[in-house]
Amino acid sequence: MNISVLGPPGCGKGTQAKLLAAHFGLKHFSLGETLRSEIEGGSALGEKTQSYVRHGKLIPEEVVVEVFESFLTNNPSRGFVLDGYPRTLAQAKALDKALDLSAVALFEVSEEDVLARAEGRVIDAQGHSYHVTKNPPPPGVIVKTREDDKPEIVRERFHEFCRDILPIAKRYRERGLLIPVDAGGSIGTVLDQLLGKLGETNGGRVGSQATVPIAAANKKAPA
Repeated sequence: MNISVLGPPGCGKGTQAKLLAAHFGLKHFSLGETLRSEIEGGSALGEKTQSYVRHGKLIPEEVVVEVFESFLTNNPSRGFVLDGYPRTLAQAKALDKALDLSAVALFEVSEEDVLARAEGRVIDAQGHSYHVTKNPPPPGVIVKTREDDKPEIVRERFHEFCRDILPIAKRYRERGLLIPVDAGGSIGTVLDQLLGKLGETNGGRVGSQATVPIAAANKKAPA
């Protein structure tokens, strides 16, 4: 089983991707965490991508695909949960050559919710994300605010995502793989919804009916 979890910044996809990986016993891949680790470690790849991450810009396609393919080579697994990948149509095409996806979960959340969640988001030294009130870090864990969680950067990334997701959503909707997920509830509620829809997809009853979310309709309080 290979599952892609997509959504705008701050929608909770990282938390849900890790929960899915644990639930199904799959390997978790996060491009963001991998690249942040490279940046903080001062590697050549980290130096190359630092300016893009700082300003909330997309990293060049060839670098992203190289990082992902290297991850697959170095992490043999019977299945993966891809956290926020693919981000562009070019990445989706490269991914389709490397893996057979079982489902693509597309999270729906409003711009207001995204901004509210980003305001309280922090990360630890390993790149694990927390929220100061909704999902606080364990006692004693040192955290810091992410540079790319500034409001102006979050807004830019949100609108960039809504634009870039259209051809990706169309691609996977036509293949019956796309699952819309209302990400406005609690962590447990969203996970239950996601697991239920994944079960329906495996039975052939969801996916073909999925639509492209442009996120403006979801006005629930952030999780």
